[in-house]
Amino acid sequence: MWSPRMGFNWDVYGDRSLQIRGGTGIFTGKVPFVWIVSQSGDNGMIQVTRNFNNPADIAANAGPFNPDPYAYLPGSVPQAGTVVPASVTAMDEDFRNPQSWKSSIAMTAKMPWCLIGSVEAIFNKDLKTVFFRNPNYQLPQNLNVAGYPDNRPMYGTSVPTRFINTLNSAGVFVPGGTSQFNPVIIDNAPTAKGYYGSFTLKVEKPFSKGFSGFVAYTKSLSANLHDGSGDQPLGTYQGTQQVNSLNTPALSHSAYVLPDRFVASVSYRKEYLKHMATTIGLFYSGASDYRFTYVYSGDFNRDGISGNDLIFIPTATQVQQMLFNSQTVNGVVYNQQAQRDLFENYIQQDKYLRTHRGQHAERNGGLAPWRNQLDVKFMQDIFVKAGKYRNTLQFTVDILNAGNLMNNSWGKVKATNNTSILAITNANSLVPGGSVLPIYTLAQDRGQMITRTFRDVVSTTSTYSIQLGLRYIFNN
Repeated sequence: MWSPRMGFNWDVYGDRSLQIRGGTGIFTGKVPFVWIVSQSGDNGMIQVTRNFNNPADIAANAGPFNPDPYAYLPGSVPQAGTVVPASVTAMDEDFRNPQSWKSSIAMTAKMPWCLIGSVEAIFNKDLKTVFFRNPNYQLPQNLNVAGYPDNRPMYGTSVPTRFINTLNSAGVFVPGGTSQFNPVIIDNAPTAKGYYGSFTLKVEKPFSKGFSGFVAYTKSLSANLHDGSGDQPLGTYQGTQQVNSLNTPALSHSAYVLPDRFVASVSYRKEYLKHMATTIGLFYSGASDYRFTYVYSGDFNRDGISGNDLIFIPTATQVQQMLFNSQTVNGVVYNQQAQRDLFENYIQQDKYLRTHRGQHAERNGGLAPWRNQLDVKFMQDIFVKAGKYRNTLQFTVDILNAGNLMNNSWGKVKATNNTSILAITNANSLVPGGSVLPIYTLAQDRGQMITRTFRDVVSTTSTYSIQLGLRYIFNN
């Protein structure tokens, strides 16, 4: 795998008053090693798992610990390959490490009032990326129910109608078996669609006469097929929220890239009385804290995994046509119409849902509210000279989330109440091309019907904190 690169740094006028720099090239990375290890540990050929589930077995096999590992083998060890685990991991023989094409261009210029301004743009494009697939799934069929707008693909209602190869309870391949078999293949995506881009503006004031500071804004966008958050290939594969099928995930927002961020800092240092100096600094950061995804509770498309099906966001008219099962919460009965009205009100108060009506929710489409955080630092130096060196005793006070100290409603962290806002209750009754409509129940939040997207996090993450410090700096 080749990784050619080039870069430049051009001092336009030869006096560093205007510099343009940039570069482009191909970068080769690696996959998490635990994913590679999985194809060794989860191949069904080198592990025998024993479970002790009743008191007699536990008593007979519990300690003391035996350092001889063979002591724990069953009396009759199955021949390798004769017992198939429910999931195995393999790597495609043509797999290539991830590669991306990265390019950047930036300009830095000296400005009036001794300021320095810079502009930078970065763009990355996937060339090779990790992709997970399960070749044992049957082909799904579109729901295609008359009068229902969500036409997502649906799998069968039983293991034999969902998987091509099935297992019996003993872990042996049999036609029509009742146990599922999930082989996950680590492969490269058929087409590398992922990308990342950012644009940054920054103005800074270098340290002069005691003052220094900067202000910067970054606009970012990024998309991928998998977030890669699972510690096992199976977890990453099954945990990717989707509409179509797990083998055809859609390009969507990356979980770890936020669209906008402001940062700013200013500090002032003053020496006086020949042996003292005081420094005051402020640091501001403003951004959304995280992305999140709206999914159904339960297994809507019957692929055998709960909680990974993106919701369809209905229009106001479609909400009033939805079917709900009545439910009782804290002694209050919420019938179909009550849940329709609550769901409509929930959509109206949620910025993401109300602007994407008539569409499927996007993976990582939701954004936490914008949060401003201001941190303050105070430093008091007392110094003396010992020969040609300065020795300093320094006291520090750090106020983190200082805005919350000034107003207890500022700087609070928000958490989502429940991102699985609808539960499907009759998934197994849905027939592709049939007439049965989905029936739902509206989600609850801490023992009540859900009404709001976010709540305040009641912990020290939402409050100010003060840290005191003392250190001795010698011979500087």
